[in-house]
Amino acid sequence: FKIDSLSRLFLFDEAQKLIDNYEKTNKPYLIMYMSLLSGARNNRNRHLSEKVYDRMKYLFPNEKQHLVSGAVLVSNVYSSFGEHQLATNFRSSQIKELRTNVTKGLSWTQINDEIVQFTAHDNSHPQASEIDSEIGRMTSELIQRGYKFDSSWITREIKDGETIQSVLCGHSEKKAIAFNFIQRPVPKFIQIAKNLRVCGDCHEFTKLVAKIRQCDIMVRDANRIHHFYPNGQCSCQDHF
Repeated sequence: FKIDSLSRLFLFDEAQKLIDNYEKTNKPYLIMYMSLLSGARNNRNRHLSEKVYDRMKYLFPNEKQHLVSGAVLVSNVYSSFGEHQLATNFRSSQIKELRTNVTKGLSWTQINDEIVQFTAHDNSHPQASEIDSEIGRMTSELIQRGYKFDSSWITREIKDGETIQSVLCGHSEKKAIAFNFIQRPVPKFIQIAKNLRVCGDCHEFTKLVAKIRQCDIMVRDANRIHHFYPNGQCSCQDHF
């Protein structure tokens, strides 16, 4: 928690000292490095983000999914400086290099005492067409208010017949949120758990949905709990 707090405040030297002291008597802990990398991304700190990512690859070579997430964060830093081609090339090369048994995105939500699971890009749910229609409605509402899909969070090649929108709308938590909204009555408090870290596009999407639909949405991802409030803010203060 200290590493996370220091990284949010951009106190990176202090955070690194804590990590160094911890590692004198303990094995390196991946979550500490992800917190540091998230802070570097939010601070647009190019040198630190590259340094932390390289260190993660050295220390945790088998943590493929986290390394993919790390590569996306570094590419976001490049994009923030307008270096979109570099960001795309870096992201693609790292994903290609790491693409071994990368975990599929799963989300769970509870409706009427029943746990319902959603898998990214899977349309096997019996109400899949209603869910997709609801995602379409939410998307239209958000776009009217200036929302744009952020392709920098896509962690694979876009296939023939796909678009940036169709890939990002296939993320499991968007399906879980939409499923809640097709219930009657619509719940005012939505709870979701997911197995991976929330991506930046889904984070922005959920913030806006909570504001437009005036509801609370709680998402427990692999890293932290996000409480999205009806005022359009998240408890993580955009540190994810």
